[in-house]
Amino acid sequence: MTPPDPAVLKSRPASQLLPVLKIPEFLVFAVSQAVSLFGDKLDYMALLALIAYFAQRFAWESARAISYLSVIVALPTVLFGPLAGILVDRWDRRKVMIVCDSSRTLLVLSIPTLALATNNLVLIYAIAFLVFLFGLFFNTCRLSIIPDLVGGERLLGANSFMSFIGRIATFLGMFLGGLIVDWSGWLKLGIRPVWSAGFYIDSFSYFVSVVALLVIFLRWSKVGRGQRFVPSKGQEVKIFLDQQSRMIHEVREAWRLVTREPAVLFVYSSIMLMVLIGAAVFVLYIPIIQSEKSLTGLGLGTKGVGYVAAIGSIGLVLSSMAYGLIGHRIRKHKVMLCAFLVLGLVGASLALIRSFVWVAPLAFIAGLALSPITIGMDTLLHEAVPETARGRIFSTREWLMHLAFAVAALVIGQLTNLFQVRTLLLAASVLVVVTTLVGFGLTRRWQIA
Repeated sequence: MTPPDPAVLKSRPASQLLPVLKIPEFLVFAVSQAVSLFGDKLDYMALLALIAYFAQRFAWESARAISYLSVIVALPTVLFGPLAGILVDRWDRRKVMIVCDSSRTLLVLSIPTLALATNNLVLIYAIAFLVFLFGLFFNTCRLSIIPDLVGGERLLGANSFMSFIGRIATFLGMFLGGLIVDWSGWLKLGIRPVWSAGFYIDSFSYFVSVVALLVIFLRWSKVGRGQRFVPSKGQEVKIFLDQQSRMIHEVREAWRLVTREPAVLFVYSSIMLMVLIGAAVFVLYIPIIQSEKSLTGLGLGTKGVGYVAAIGSIGLVLSSMAYGLIGHRIRKHKVMLCAFLVLGLVGASLALIRSFVWVAPLAFIAGLALSPITIGMDTLLHEAVPETARGRIFSTREWLMHLAFAVAALVIGQLTNLFQVRTLLLAASVLVVVTTLVGFGLTRRWQIA
């Protein structure tokens, strides 16, 4: 076989985007999934608004309720991540996607009615768990089905467009989601409480996805089904048990590599720091943004959460570009430590200040600091981990990150029984600062890029 011309390969990434946009099925699929992703973020904002509503109505501790929500979000991936891939490979992915989004349409639509009728957050958490579980299976199928839509030679263009439109949908979902769930105009339309509109729009976004998928799949021939391996039920159980055993083995292998390789140890330590500051801000600062000024909050409601997230994402994008241009000039672990120091100081400042005038620039600075950490972690692992071990290291990292975030959020939420949220946020931030300063000393002689 004649090897491909390097010049052709070099030009292919730039030339792949336009051809995939000319595929009607892919274009409808991409746009509908962007709408669905917007709904995912809107659902998240609506759940935060619902928690704030009940916290104010029944004098519940919103930080603790948000910590439980964090566990619910992470639990499907922690428990069913390996199983989802096994089952998706057996089932018809098109039917799975339609069933998942149809189920999410009905589940999300039921949340406002059930919440107001029962005043029971446990029931809402159970529904949210099912929504995120269906989302896990849906996203597994969504990623797996793209090659069938565009073909193997156009994957780069397809994935680039999906990533681009997904980022836009995520930004809009966080920014507009906060405005939607707090907009008083819904009252004039007979929708009350106003946050219930977020669930109705989210449900509609899933319905749009279902309709689009039906249109696509009715036109799309059954490509590749005959070549798919379909295990028996006994084989499924064996494969799942093997996957769980392999996950435990991968954790052990990852731990051995962590203890031997300073760069990997540094990355895994960084994950713990990022989980700590991330869980603290998510569980503790969202209630501060939402609650009234008389309760030592900012009085901005859930729309304020959207403002802060949007401002932070702007800094995230800018620092991603800047670090890509100049980051190679500085040792990555030093950049990451500086970024953690900034995040710790920002967290401590947020715990002390009580005006949005200062919150906005601090959120922007936090966004600027976050990108070098995530980019640095990925790059250090790429450089330090042998090719034969990269898969297990990255998969284990993601699994542990979800698990650690859930545990950290749960612990921080329970600590609100003993301490005020601002005190806890300040303590967590100071701990990040102190740990970072210790990290500068410990890594001074390490041979890390």
